[in-house]
Amino acid sequence: MKSGTISDKKLFIVGDVQGCADELHDLLVRANVERGRRLAFVGDLVNRGPKSRLVLERAVAEDALVVLGNHEDGLLKGKGGTHDRVRADLGADLPRWLAWIEALPVYLTNEELILVHAGIPPGKRPEDATRSELTRIRDVDGKPWFDAWRGPETVVFGHWSVRGKVDLPLAKGLDTGCVYGGTLTGLFWPECRWLEVPARRMWFDPIAMEPTW
Repeated sequence: MKSGTISDKKLFIVGDVQGCADELHDLLVRANVERGRRLAFVGDLVNRGPKSRLVLERAVAEDALVVLGNHEDGLLKGKGGTHDRVRADLGADLPRWLAWIEALPVYLTNEELILVHAGIPPGKRPEDATRSELTRIRDVDGKPWFDAWRGPETVVFGHWSVRGKVDLPLAKGLDTGCVYGGTLTGLFWPECRWLEVPARRMWFDPIAMEPTW
């Protein structure tokens, strides 16, 4: 399982984009990230929204830090449904993008921060958890996984749009459901200053589980 070390001291970390390239543009314009601050993503750059390719291209162009999300993992595993729209969007470049996704770490860390898509199971460190846990966990025995996290690092994660923004001393949740018509959220690290922009529209209906574009 791939992991990595965060060497940058200052980050702007973005929640689940899920193909919402226009909203990502809006957020980055608002953030006006200064020189010396690295862009980072908590995974789920792709799927459900309309412009997965543009989001991936923006991440590469910005030399962003990216961890694997469950939607990228689903693309690697050949899942169908809306993933087929992502494959069509990527077209002839699909093999190149799959290789890029395959190389993504499942988590990134330094002495103060753990960047992961979903979370860390109670009683475990990230290096002890499985790929599935790190990309898919939400609650355990009816309680949020982060209720059991004791640090010392702060975990910054996404994946849980129903829960929405989480702002605890040791857990920062950034998935605020942009693709469902919510907001796209970013976090300036280490200041823990929040920024969000509204979705331009609902791109995916969470009840019907169908795209609206």
